[in-house]
Amino acid sequence: MGRALSLAYGGLSYLIFLAVFLYAVGFVGDFAVPRTIDSGVSAGLAEALLVDVGLLLLFAVQHSVMARDWFKERWTEIVPRHLERSTYVLIASLLLGLIFWQWRPIPDTVWSVTGTGASVLWGVFALGWGIVLVTTFLIDHFSLFGLGQVWAHFRGERFEYPEFQKTGFYRFVRHPLYLGFLLAFWAAPEMTVGHLLFAGATTGYMLVAIQFEEQDLLRYHGSRYAEYRERVSMIVPWFPAGSPEAEEEPAGP
Repeated sequence: MGRALSLAYGGLSYLIFLAVFLYAVGFVGDFAVPRTIDSGVSAGLAEALLVDVGLLLLFAVQHSVMARDWFKERWTEIVPRHLERSTYVLIASLLLGLIFWQWRPIPDTVWSVTGTGASVLWGVFALGWGIVLVTTFLIDHFSLFGLGQVWAHFRGERFEYPEFQKTGFYRFVRHPLYLGFLLAFWAAPEMTVGHLLFAGATTGYMLVAIQFEEQDLLRYHGSRYAEYRERVSMIVPWFPAGSPEAEEEPAGP
């Protein structure tokens, strides 16, 4: 029964994440959902800045602290190890839901693009979310969101993180997940002050988060990742130097 409950918990956490992810597309794009980045709870400028920045900081702290090894070592004394990732995903999803629910729009227009330019930006917006989704499968979608761990536990097997091969987007950029988010957040035909605040704050967070992730990857993979980092750009894609054989080396988790 414990294994079945763990599997159900992991599955529920994943479904909540999936709902939040789909809502995020409409929230950032300002369409198809009840509250978006430009519509929702009305507030004055000071209140909007205070609430929005506070919400983003809350998410950033949770997302970064819970991902660190020192936290996981202590956290898994409370939460079973096979549920650690599902719990991380669940809390992150609930905090994103809180952002969507309590976000205060700041509707003043920064720029407005129409016609062909707007169509191009919508295309980049869709491309960004597509890159995010595809990248999760390059990493290992089901392990990334905790399903692999609870499934292995349900079957009574030892879970092993798959070794990531430098394929797809990872041949040209070290952090394609962040590249996808940046494209999706900044490609706005109608950029408001609130949207600009969201895009700017999340960009700053991602640049800081990358530094911590790079330290973890260097610790896990040593010189192999150091060499990969020398050949491949961090976010802006470029074709890596080196022989085809070198491009097949594992690059990260």
